Amino acid sequence: MSNKFADKDYFLRCSEKTLQTDEKGFFLQFSDHVSEIAGEKWIRNTFGKLKSDRERIGAIYSYKPVKEIVCETLGHVQEVYRKKSAEISHKRRLEVEKLLEKGENDKALLLACQSVLRAPPTGENHKVDDGFTLSLAYWTRAAVLMELKKYSWALLDLQAALKEGVSDDMKVEAFVKMGACYKGMNEPNRAKISFALAEKMLAVDSVKWKKLERYRVGDFQEVRDVDRRVLPPLAEERHATFTNASTKIDVKQDIGKGRFAVARSEIHAGDTLVVEAPSVACLLPECFATHCHHCFDRLESPVGCTDCASIAFCKSECRDAALETYHKYECHILDLLIGSGMSVLCHMALRMVSQTTLKESLSQYEESRPFCTNAHLRPPEDFLQRTLMAAFLLRCLQKTNYFIDGEGNDDDVPNEEEQKIGELLLYNLEMLQFNAHEIYETRYEQENELENAKIGYIAVALYPTVALFNHECYPAVTRHFVGRSIVITAVRPLKLGDVIAENYGPIFTRKPLISRQKALSSRYWFECKCEACSQDWPSFETGLETITNRLRCPNDKCTNFFTLPLSNEKLRCPRCKKNVSMVDFLESLKEVQKNYGDAHDLVKEGKTDEATVLLCDGINTFHLISRPPHGTTHVAQEVLRACLAHRGNVYVKSKS
Repeated sequence: MSNKFADKDYFLRCSEKTLQTDEKGFFLQFSDHVSEIAGEKWIRNTFGKLKSDRERIGAIYSYKPVKEIVCETLGHVQEVYRKKSAEISHKRRLEVEKLLEKGENDKALLLACQSVLRAPPTGENHKVDDGFTLSLAYWTRAAVLMELKKYSWALLDLQAALKEGVSDDMKVEAFVKMGACYKGMNEPNRAKISFALAEKMLAVDSVKWKKLERYRVGDFQEVRDVDRRVLPPLAEERHATFTNASTKIDVKQDIGKGRFAVARSEIHAGDTLVVEAPSVACLLPECFATHCHHCFDRLESPVGCTDCASIAFCKSECRDAALETYHKYECHILDLLIGSGMSVLCHMALRMVSQTTLKESLSQYEESRPFCTNAHLRPPEDFLQRTLMAAFLLRCLQKTNYFIDGEGNDDDVPNEEEQKIGELLLYNLEMLQFNAHEIYETRYEQENELENAKIGYIAVALYPTVALFNHECYPAVTRHFVGRSIVITAVRPLKLGDVIAENYGPIFTRKPLISRQKALSSRYWFECKCEACSQDWPSFETGLETITNRLRCPNDKCTNFFTLPLSNEKLRCPRCKKNVSMVDFLESLKEVQKNYGDAHDLVKEGKTDEATVLLCDGINTFHLISRPPHGTTHVAQEVLRACLAHRGNVYVKSKS
């Protein structure tokens, strides 16, 4: 690479990390073994000179030394997944009952969830619970949820238990408990119906009815967390071509920059420019136990896959959506994928195929591929690693019957149909390296503690519109997430034609120039030439907050700036040669500082929406009368980012 900031070894390590993140995984060992067998000469002079992904996929199956080791290794690919266990589910349920007796309800809920997730389908294991382990697991968890006053979730579990099958006595009790849940949810009419059904089923058995009377006459009130997440409306109209974006953006193309977003009209801080659901998204493995595998919401009362015990869903609708698409192909290989050590980007490359049918994937193969892959910069060694990963993922699809409706192939070498999917996988692996976004949630120790909030990454996704935004170390926009959807909001004003840049990680306020450039050149393969880099703006640690304030010349056509403090409120501009009054701009600067201060106070009071309005007004005014860098304004932009993120995915550790 010609980039003066590039570090070749760091560059290769960064690229390798986008393939395998877990050092204990087996994939890189496989890749290193193939490289050793192939030899540096073949990799450089033969494989390295190939021009297309089709040729690269073909090469590892045509060069005999490589073909033999690839086919032999991938021939061992087999289903590896965490299976259900009636015995474990039964054991957890008994532990829950003991915890309930002690009043340890929170611990009981954790084990009750494990009992549900590990329970096999009804009737699969008659040796345990007569085959009704799943039904009993739902039943027990419903009892815990009622103790915790989470009646909406308890109702779902009672309904699930009834669906799986329970005894007649339990059926009566279920309807009574459902009536209590409806009372807690403030649905009195449904509660009356449930109680009436139970009474009718009991008929003249007044003894049993008396035992259940407490549910009918008791005072129930649900403890419910309020979901304050909001998908905001776009500023102005919806773009005709990029339908997830505002008409305030346009897309241009440049030989050096590729496609990138620019301002189609004036943009102001606070304008929502993009609201977009992902075309593909994958949950991070470390979040499998805490977040829904499909929608990424926090788990409260999860349901499991009907077959594996590796993942969890927040509700049955998410489970069914996953099973109808990608998870039916990933279910039995999920632990194998994780065991390979591969990165979540590799999982995304697979998901882009597994979430569609073979016919749809083959149709996509024929379409244009718009995303940047930096193929002209990619070294042969990296291409070989990604080709081998594509071959591994292709083999996984073969093993899970993805091609069952296709031509069928028992050979180790992919047929024409499979080779096309292999090419798609390889393209995905190349482009996701530069176009994926990490989905995060904002985590607080206590409610509204924005100052001590931390970002927690939970998933990775591809947003086709947002992928068009280039990077600057002083970004024009910020991003936050509502569920899986990304929201792009302006954090400073822009004029017609200005580049709308986001930030890929290293921002000038926190990292010095050399550190930013090294990270960008090694991770994203470009040298940043934004204003913050070309002028080497200081960070907070190197004097940003001490930079002297400046004010523009009030003459709109003049580019001069006056350094504060001024010798006089009325001056002669040395550039435009006009006599100008700085009174209005000085008053505006005072108002900006007041807005920032008032907004900070509002944030401490938890009034983030009111703070957002003041922050946007202050930032917009500042850019009319001055220009960055300006320490106080950059602090205000950080606070604005936090306020906007507060409207999205939030997790509060302690809700007391």
